[in-house]
Amino acid sequence: MSHSRDLPNSSIPHALTRVKKRIIVCCDGTWQDGVSTANRQSYTNILRLARTINHEDSRFQPALPQIVFYQSGIGSDKSLYSEYIVGTTGATLADKVEECYGFISSNYYPGDEIFLFGFSRGAYTARMVAMFIGEIGVLDRTDMDHFAGIFLAYQKLGKSKDEQEIRRLKEELAPWTGPESPGKRRADSDNDSFSIKFVGVYETVGSLGLPEEITLRSPSIRDIFGFPNTILGSHIQYAYQALALNEPRADFNCCKFEQSAAGLSKGQVLRQCWFTGCHSDVGGGYKEHDLADLTLFWMAANVQEHLSLDYTYLGSLPHPSAQWGTQPPHNPATRIFALAHQIQRTLPSSLYPNLATDLSEHPELVAPLLPLEDALRRHWTVLTPTTHDMSSPLSSVAGHAVAKDVTLAGKSVGWLGKFVSKIESTIDDTLDD
Repeated sequence: MSHSRDLPNSSIPHALTRVKKRIIVCCDGTWQDGVSTANRQSYTNILRLARTINHEDSRFQPALPQIVFYQSGIGSDKSLYSEYIVGTTGATLADKVEECYGFISSNYYPGDEIFLFGFSRGAYTARMVAMFIGEIGVLDRTDMDHFAGIFLAYQKLGKSKDEQEIRRLKEELAPWTGPESPGKRRADSDNDSFSIKFVGVYETVGSLGLPEEITLRSPSIRDIFGFPNTILGSHIQYAYQALALNEPRADFNCCKFEQSAAGLSKGQVLRQCWFTGCHSDVGGGYKEHDLADLTLFWMAANVQEHLSLDYTYLGSLPHPSAQWGTQPPHNPATRIFALAHQIQRTLPSSLYPNLATDLSEHPELVAPLLPLEDALRRHWTVLTPTTHDMSSPLSSVAGHAVAKDVTLAGKSVGWLGKFVSKIESTIDDTLDD
């Protein structure tokens, strides 16, 4: 593998006047396919977020294009093989990573902003795409001719235990991983040290996410590319992850980000918050989705500064079935998951045993509601009582149709857009003063 191509000459006039765009990739979880999901109440937060993003950000003149790619989850094809073989072994996980990277490469121009979102194994996909960009940057369409070889070399690197082979593979990849490689130069053409603007994930599963008692999978499939699964690359400017307090399945144990000294020194922002609920209460997919609404608005509140959102659509999504934050977590350990090994997720040990004292001394440990979240809380009204369906959304019986969609509190869905406009106007007035 070799390369000899340079970036476009920055002295060309059209390169100076070109409007940058935003490329947004949204990777859904296992067995989740929002395109074919008829029941709106069973959408995951990834699909709901993808549909909330406007086509352009008109807060800028000229407006900034926002290009969204939604990727269905592993095992979501409507076939027995896909659901039970691909879905339980993760056989297409590498393909999902390759597809996302290829989409970014086909649409990226130096200076564009990259956003990555994901849920469950889709979150793992998003994080692996981010790692690829950190390793080789963003190849252009011509250099993508070499991507198959690069991709294969990384797969071999992830599986190899032979030091000689590992050394040979790293030498093979060296022309694509150095600071002057074409992909690295394209991805950081403005020299701000961040090639990815934002990574937002729900519940990254550290393993493949199904019980070993059932899949009997090979341990070698856990490490697909040889990347460190937990380290947050210093090339990512903002990273957010929503985590579930009430997920008992060991194979769904969360994979938290670990921030490096290099990231901290560059002013990288990392926020990881615990929320009430199990894996899919946080990532979405249940018909009763009060808890998922909270995490959706949390992510939206944190990304709204960087992306233009459709607040009319966002405000139409909640359908409260209980008072704010009181919906009981679903029990995910049902059906095939009843055989899975159970755990209790470990909270930060510094909170015990003197919780009140520690919170008083370290108020930063409790994340306050942002204005967008507080607006949702104040407009939160239970419309009709419902019976909680405690079965897993990762089953064929999940997602029973509801009679009709009802907007939040029966009010006009424009309330949220008006609220945000009022905040933005206040900010503008303050800046003008």
